[in-house]
This record gives sequence, structure tokens and C-alpha cells, in this order.
Amino acid sequence: MVREFKENEIFSQLKVPPSMPFFVRVDGKGFHKLLEKIGFKKPFDKRFQKIMVSSVKTVFYTGYDPCLAYIFSDEANILFIETNIFNRRVEKIDSTIAGYISSAFTLNLVKNGIVSICSFDARIIPVKINDVRNYLIWRQMENWRNCINAYAQHALRLKGYSGAKLDEILRGMKSKDLHELVYRELGINLAKIPGWQRRGIILYWKYYIKKGYNPAKKVIEKTLRRKLVEEWCPPLFGSPEGERFLKEILNPPRIE
Repeated sequence: MVREFKENEIFSQLKVPPSMPFFVRVDGKGFHKLLEKIGFKKPFDKRFQKIMVSSVKTVFYTGYDPCLAYIFSDEANILFIETNIFNRRVEKIDSTIAGYISSAFTLNLVKNGIVSICSFDARIIPVKINDVRNYLIWRQMENWRNCINAYAQHALRLKGYSGAKLDEILRGMKSKDLHELVYRELGINLAKIPGWQRRGIILYWKYYIKKGYNPAKKVIEKTLRRKLVEEWCPPLFGSPEGERFLKEILNPPRIE
């Protein structure tokens, strides 16, 4: 009977192909209503984003060893290149990372005097190493679309629109029209809002070589160290600067 139940765990052996990079994308569940309930500012609140960044950092410090994480709003895209965590089992990776971030986010809210239970879901997206940049370009473009829409919705809500009427006004509006709407109603030039709103935030390991004296061998030795960096205004990943930025992250220095 036990064997039969084990055999019914039909997804337990679903794995990411060996040596293949993959993203784990986590999304907050029901965060639109949650943010209204908590009272975060609209359309963006840096307090919320700091809590999100702090929560995603948990994954970097709990044995998973991701390469980077790209964050915007309540979404995080966490990249793994060389890892054999949980033997690459999809169920294990998805459930534990979603669990860690959900727990960390809830605890971080408590630290800020807010008591509310939060949850995230997770999915795995395998990618070829040459497609890592293209994936990040895609998500950064999605962030920009969301950013424009968030400001436009906020402008219309301040005028008293909501629900179906608000959606009807925005439906079919081009990017240029949305920019003009926001500038006309809020006096805000979307090209000049904070970088983290326009481009998202990236967490990554920055590697550096440190020289030190080895008293046992009586020689100067080199060691490779790293620190976790928060970049709140990353370059556009589709630009030459963005390409160089990602290459540096994905190809850390080595000690010869």
C-alpha cells in the first residue's frame, strides 16, 4: 500500500534538465487587495519594495546560491546557473523558495508594525545560458508596461474613476497617450521617476579578489570573495551597457 501511495506522487521526479540554467519566478498572491488593506502608497511605495528586496535576499542566504534576482513590484525572477539543489526536483525547489519568501515577507511586515499573512507562488522557467539576457529584457519590459499603467490608473482614480469605467478608458490607449495622461493629471514625467520604478531592482553577487598573507606558507595568497549587491537603478538590459553589466555578473573572475 505504501508503495502505491509513493507511485501516486506523479510529479515528485519532475526535474530541471542537468546543467541547464533556470529562473524561479515568484509572484505575490492577491497583493493588489493586500496593499490596499495595509495602506501602502499608490502607485508605488518604497517601503513595500524594500520589504520585497529583503525577503528575496533570504534565498541567497539559505543554501540555494542563486546567481541573481530581478525584482519589480511583487515579482522576483531568481536565476540559478550551476546548482544541484534538491537534485533539481521542480516540486521541491518551487515549494521551498515560495515558502521562504512568503515567511520572510510576513516577518518583514511584522517588523514594520504590520500584521498580515502573505503568500507567494513559484514556477520554474528553464533557459539556455544565451537566453538569460533575453528573459531579463522581457521581464524588464513588462515592468515598464506595469509602471506606466500603474501611474495612469492612479491618475484616473484620483479623478473618481474605478472598475469597468477605468478599464474602458485605458483600453486601447498607446504608451504615448498614457504618458500624456499622467503628465496632464499628475504633472509627472515618467522618464524622470525613480529608476527602481522604471527598471526594477537587481540583486547579484559581486566578486572580488583579496590578497592576504598566509603565515603557515609565508606567502601572499589570493582568495575570491563576494558580497551581495542591491542595484536600484540597473541599466536597460537591452542596451550595450546592460549587456556588459549582465556579462560581468554571469562571468565572475577566477583565481589563476
